[in-house]
Amino acid sequence: MKIALLALPLLLVFGACSDDAAKKNDATAGGDAGADADSFSTGTELRVTVPDTGRVFVKLSTPAVVTPADPKTDKGWDIAFEGLDIFTNSGPSGSAQARAFGPNDSIVFISDVAPDVPDVLLTGDKTGGAFIRWYFYEGAPNHTLDSRFHVFGIKDGDKTYKVQILSYYGDRDGAPVSALYRIRYAEVTATGSGPTQDVSGIDGTNTASDGPNDCIDLGTGAKTPLSPSAALTSSAWHLCFRRQTISVNGELGGPRNVGALDFDADKVATEKLADVQALTPESEVGRFDAVNAQSFQGQTFRGDRVVSAFSGLWLEKGVSPPKPANAAWLVVGADGKTKYLLGFSGFEGATDKTPGTVVMRVKGVQ
Repeated sequence: MKIALLALPLLLVFGACSDDAAKKNDATAGGDAGADADSFSTGTELRVTVPDTGRVFVKLSTPAVVTPADPKTDKGWDIAFEGLDIFTNSGPSGSAQARAFGPNDSIVFISDVAPDVPDVLLTGDKTGGAFIRWYFYEGAPNHTLDSRFHVFGIKDGDKTYKVQILSYYGDRDGAPVSALYRIRYAEVTATGSGPTQDVSGIDGTNTASDGPNDCIDLGTGAKTPLSPSAALTSSAWHLCFRRQTISVNGELGGPRNVGALDFDADKVATEKLADVQALTPESEVGRFDAVNAQSFQGQTFRGDRVVSAFSGLWLEKGVSPPKPANAAWLVVGADGKTKYLLGFSGFEGATDKTPGTVVMRVKGVQ
């Protein structure tokens, strides 16, 4: 069941990727974004050298590298580079109102008008992890979220579980409601998998700033309503559900030291909306069943950490040294109003720790 996303109150979500934007990377051996980088011939060029350690801050109004006195309170910067990450002046990264959305097709950069993105999909920095790309966002006019049916691995000490998101939409008193999740999960052991649990009605609908939503313990199956602040100090859960956000109880997410990973993360770059919409819980049960103890071997599991709209999407997948994805990014500045388009045309001196010098273009848009 699907319903119009914007008909219900939402929290900010991570910008869903455009499949074409990620697909058209076609980077060249020189570290640039390929032939389509010609889209980034307008605007103002800015070169940002990113060291192996430390954060570099950028203001976009008159594009320049700046040195804020206190990055946590200074509203004079819009985005920041640290290693292979980009952050915005918002949430846990800063006190301003910067947000971003992308990746968009690189041709978007040619325009002097901002792409039509619902405000609710402009994303500030927040804590998140393996589940940040669990859905595919369908744009106007429907504005719905479709599960990619990825299989996620969860590690809690010597216990391991597999999880698949089956639906974001449920039914309450005969009316369709978003953020009533249905998931399936099972414990994974050395000799096989335990019984598959199919659970619906996991309630992530509360939009109050510190209102409770359902958190689930995969070992006991218990659902505990917890506010975000309460979840940060509770060990009674593995996963918490709040609107489009699924949190993991580890690192910045909570004290239980749970780690997670997306076994299908590499598919994000090539997944298409029509293909995702054709998937069903029945068609994807084989993908779920195929994950076993061997799937977990040699994997890195992480809790939640600070992520932005750029996380995992502004770099071309599987390329070493790193190269920029050929995509345009919409950024709302620290003032929460001024809009910019960003395009990354190349890296100079990139390593596995840093893009080196980022060559980018910035333009203000209406």
